[in-house]
Amino acid sequence: MARLPPRWESYFFRTAAGAEIDLVLARSGGKPFAVEIKYSVAPQVGKGFRSACLDLQCGREYVVYPGSEVYPLSETTTALPLQQIQRIINDMNSLR
Repeated sequence: MARLPPRWESYFFRTAAGAEIDLVLARSGGKPFAVEIKYSVAPQVGKGFRSACLDLQCGREYVVYPGSEVYPLSETTTALPLQQIQRIINDMNSLR
């Protein structure tokens, strides 16, 4: 969290119905980034994550996992190896 660009905040999001996002990165006036953390080398996201992303109108969605390849999980969600987590920070910096 210490590496977040200025004016970005981080939080956990959960609805009363149980839909959740492990990490939301947001700044005032912009669409938040959703980050789900999985321990599987073949990650998948559930409908709770999708529902929460729709509720928050997320601009970008990532699933961080212990694998080695970057690949799309859906039209809106990217699987991202933990070693490449800096890519999220780079994407945040590109929106300044």
